[in-house]
Formats: sequence, C-alpha cells, structure tokens
Amino acid sequence: MPLKVRVRNYQSIEDATITIDGLTSLTGTNNAGKSAMFRAIRGAFTNTRGYDFVRLGTPHCTVDIEDLKDGHTLKWEKGAKVNRYTINGKKFDRVGHGVPIEMAVFGVVPVAVGGTDLWPQIAPQMNGVMFLLDQPGSVIAESVADVERVNQLNKALKMSESDRRTARADLKVRIADGEKLQKRQEEFTGLDDVITTLENLETRHVKAERIGKAHVNLVKLGARYKTASEAVEALAGVGDVEALLPSEARVAKAKAFRQGIQVTVDLAVRYEAAVQDQEVAREAQKVADSIVLDDAAVTKAGRFKEALTKWRGLRDRLADSQKLVKNLDLEIERKEQELVTVGEQATELLGSFTDCPTCDRRMDHTH
Repeated sequence: MPLKVRVRNYQSIEDATITIDGLTSLTGTNNAGKSAMFRAIRGAFTNTRGYDFVRLGTPHCTVDIEDLKDGHTLKWEKGAKVNRYTINGKKFDRVGHGVPIEMAVFGVVPVAVGGTDLWPQIAPQMNGVMFLLDQPGSVIAESVADVERVNQLNKALKMSESDRRTARADLKVRIADGEKLQKRQEEFTGLDDVITTLENLETRHVKAERIGKAHVNLVKLGARYKTASEAVEALAGVGDVEALLPSEARVAKAKAFRQGIQVTVDLAVRYEAAVQDQEVAREAQKVADSIVLDDAAVTKAGRFKEALTKWRGLRDRLADSQKLVKNLDLEIERKEQELVTVGEQATELLGSFTDCPTCDRRMDHTH
C-alpha cells in the first residue's frame, strides 16, 4: 500500500513530503528531522496526546496521508485548540483520545499481544530489532497461536471493504444520474397544464364523435319528420269524405289517421331532442377549435413523461444502493468484533501452555 505523507509544523519540520512504498527507511544527518517524521506519522495513526510537538510559533501541526493505490485520504491536525481528523473528506472535530473508526481503511492498526499494543507497520524508533523479535516467547506465541483464523477474518474484512467501495461508487453514479434527471425535469416545468389540456381534448374528442353520430341520426329523423308532415297534410281533407265511405272503410281510415298522428308526435319529440344535441355538438366544436396546441408542446410533454419515469426508477435504485452500503457497514463492524474475540480466545489458550509452541522451551508467564 504506497502512501504519500506530507508533514507540516511538526517539531523541526516546517514542510516535508515523502513517499512510503513497502519497506521504507529514513536516513540523513543528525537533526535532519528523521525522528520527527517518524513521530508525526505515528502520531497521525495514534492521535498523540498533548501538543508540545507543534512547531514554535504555529497554531497546530498537520499530517496529510494519501493512499496512492485505493485513493483514501487522511488529514490529522493537532494543537492547543485543534484536535481534528478529516478522513476521505469527512471531518471529525474534537475527537478526544484515540482515533475515529474510519481510520481502519488504511489497515495501519496495532496488534494487542500480552497486554501491549504492537505496530507491525511502523518499526520502533531507535531500535533495529524486527517486529516481535524483541518480545518474549509468550508474546510471540500469542501472536501466532491462531494466525490462520485471523488471516481469514482479515480477508473477510478486505472483501467487505471492497464490496462497500463498489457499492459507494455505484451510489455516486446513481446520485449523479438523479441530479442529471432532476435538471432535465426542470426543463419541463410548466407542462402540467399542457398534459391536462391534452387529456381534456381527448375526452372532448370522444364526446364530439358521439355527438357527430347523433347529428347524423338527427338528419335522418328530420327527413322522416318531413315525410310524416307531408302525409298529415295529405290527410287534411279526409273528414269531408268520411260520410261517403262505407262503415268499415271509415273505421280503417280513422285508425290509420290516428297512427299517423301518433308517429308525427313521436317524431316531433325526437326531433326536438336531436336539435338540442346538435347545439351541444356545436358548442363542443367551438371549444375544440379554440384549443391551440403545436407539435413541439406535445413532443415536449412526451419527453417529460419519459424523464419522469426514468427519474423514479433511479430513485428506487438509489434507495437500494444506500441500503446495501448500510448492510456492508454492519458486516464490517461484526467482523471487527469477531477479530477481537479471536484475540481474546488466543490469549486464553496460550495461558494453558507450559511449553512455548514455537521453540518448545518452558514458558515463564511472569514476563
């Protein structure tokens, strides 16, 4: 994990930058700032207490660390009135003792062995002995007693962190898409009235077709009414000749006359109703003709509906991504707790040994 480290206003260091890639050694003349650089890096990961290490005349020191592989960033600021961490852009002000749990993404954490915190990634200052080799056999045995299980947990934590990074990257994409669609949606502001007008126009179009059919029937009824009226007029003088007709003939003629009168009355009623329907049809036609809706407005309304549908889909996917990130955070917390439990079990197991499992020498539990 290559790191770029910049230290400012820490003891003798005013502003210095180094790159750490694998095993890295600092060399230089006396009072060149090697020890100060080491303490600054260690201080960023441990939140060193006090502030007497701040360069004289400056309000606080600053250590910036960037993970050149995964892109994680860390800023530690410490002084008389400042105790602040900024991890991947998120600020943690007045953190007190210790460091925020978000520091775990860098993988630089101590190992609790024999009641002592050991730092595998940072060699002790002024001590040339490699990690663990300067510790008693009991400490070494405890640190390697359950290495395989610890390795499995570390792999699980790394996989969970990878999944969380992927989910967060997907979440950023979904948020960006949502913002783009939000801007596109603003382009369609004011089209709600157009959609309502289109819907009303469709309703009126159906009604106009229905009235049009009624108008056709009205014309037909008018023709039939005219024919009936002519028939009635033709029968106007039938009363003068009734006395000349035979009795049965007069009866039949009277029945026919009565039927003709009834048909005429029915036709008149239907004609009046048809005339009223025709008036309604004319009013509807006037309203339809008054509506002006160009093709551009109709096209824009269609695009608005399509953008609105996409935006709702992205909103649902955004909610799913946020839920996935939350679940991954919970899984990482559970794995870290399990790692602590394994360390406690390893310590308890080591206490039952009388001989060191690594060198077969009798163990001295007083050390």
